[in-house]
Amino acid sequence: MPTLTFWIDVDNTLLANDDVKQRQDDFLQSELGPELTKRYWDAYEQVRKEKGVVDIPFTLRRFREQIPHSELDDYTYRHAHSMFDNFPFYNFLYPEALETLQALNRIGTTVIVSDGDLNYQAEKILNSAVAEAVGGRVLLYIHKQHHLEEIMQRYPADHYAMIDDKPQILADMKKLLGDKLTTVFVKQGKYANAGFPEGFIPDVSVEHLKDLQQLPASQFYNSTTAS
Repeated sequence: MPTLTFWIDVDNTLLANDDVKQRQDDFLQSELGPELTKRYWDAYEQVRKEKGVVDIPFTLRRFREQIPHSELDDYTYRHAHSMFDNFPFYNFLYPEALETLQALNRIGTTVIVSDGDLNYQAEKILNSAVAEAVGGRVLLYIHKQHHLEEIMQRYPADHYAMIDDKPQILADMKKLLGDKLTTVFVKQGKYANAGFPEGFIPDVSVEHLKDLQQLPASQFYNSTTAS
């Protein structure tokens, strides 16, 4: 059988990122109060719009710059910052996420290919045990779909499968790679019911990440939809 490499997203694919944000919001509400918490998330959205990607360290710096010390003392800010630095990401893995990675690694090569700021995203992947589960094969980009040639050079294979929760990213990659790529849509997180870009249907769709353990290797080579 031809060699197969899996490219696997992190946020809302392996890790329940919407739940992560909710837990972080709960902490900030308790620590900072509703007004300062709102201003943190405003800064978060500002940074995401400016950079086209979530960047937590930059957001925290922006937040500190925007809030006078009379409203937010350094001790309280450092305490809030520490929550992000020490967040228990392992507790927010989807059910059987690590087992699914192990199952996929038995039929191909698993590679984490994730978007986000390079420092915080790396900590998230390391501290959730995801990096260890894929033997340290982790690639981080601001926009991964812009680096396909580089990714394929790093981990060459006859065929690739992209596992992601975002239909637009899957559609972009399919447009570029065609039949060399099998798109695998995991219906988790906020994009689960968002609909597909015009003219795009994923090759494989599953309700939950763990469902991938039940699929034969041939499924990841074919343009057949599973549900």
